[in-house]
Amino acid sequence: MCFRLARYEFPDVIPTAQSWDGGRDLVVFGKTRGRNGDVVFQCKFVKNLIAAKRKIAQSLDALVKNRRHTARWILCVPIEASGTFLDWFNGELETRGIVGSLWAKSELLVRLEQHRDVLETFFYSVFAELASHFRSEHLELFKLTLDRQCEWVQPDGKVLCFSRRGNVRSPDLVLDVIVRNTGTIGVALTGIQAEVFDRRVKMHGLPGAGLLIPQITYAVSIEGGKSGVYFAECEPPLLVKGGDLERFKIRITDTGYAWNGGLRVSLQTGPLAQLGLPALRVLT
Repeated sequence: MCFRLARYEFPDVIPTAQSWDGGRDLVVFGKTRGRNGDVVFQCKFVKNLIAAKRKIAQSLDALVKNRRHTARWILCVPIEASGTFLDWFNGELETRGIVGSLWAKSELLVRLEQHRDVLETFFYSVFAELASHFRSEHLELFKLTLDRQCEWVQPDGKVLCFSRRGNVRSPDLVLDVIVRNTGTIGVALTGIQAEVFDRRVKMHGLPGAGLLIPQITYAVSIEGGKSGVYFAECEPPLLVKGGDLERFKIRITDTGYAWNGGLRVSLQTGPLAQLGLPALRVLT
């Protein structure tokens, strides 16, 4: 594990044999990248640093006997060091004229958090069990606006009330939607549902001709604006990654003619889950 972590800072680090290593578990040989001397790692899996003093001192003595210049000696241990141990440790380094540092528990954890691949490799079972308790998925509406290129207008930007622009028969109502996933795992958008409610027929003159501009979007037909619930699948489904935003458009087709009412649009995010958008007032 220490070798994998060390490689991120020292790509040319190499491991030594498990015994007769001369106080060197990992070595970065000197005269590279401007270093004048080796960088040496000693990794000790100990539970009590005070009790391990003798072995640590032996590793330092073996390093001195090796007679290679050491630019830096790093001791890796899986527990925290007390002030008493740090005083002793620094004294031992100074006595031997060695520049060194300690990668204790906190330092190793910080590096594991920065390099999740190492964390998953060596602690996969623990990591997977903990991750399963904190996984979540939650889709929320970030922004809803009217696409300006469609044949509808929004007289008041603070009110979701859309009116027909000009005298056009059954133009598409296009909504520009941004959703955010505040969870940690991805959510797939699989369908769009539109419900027409509170419908009131109104008197209207004969419509004129209108030219529609094609849009790449998810479309759902409300079949002329008749009261009811209408559904369309999202093909392909839109994946909203955890902690991320996604933007898309919803085209409400076959909006009909000469009626006022409400329109409620919902996003289907699974077999049963839905995200309801704010209800709209429609004036045709």
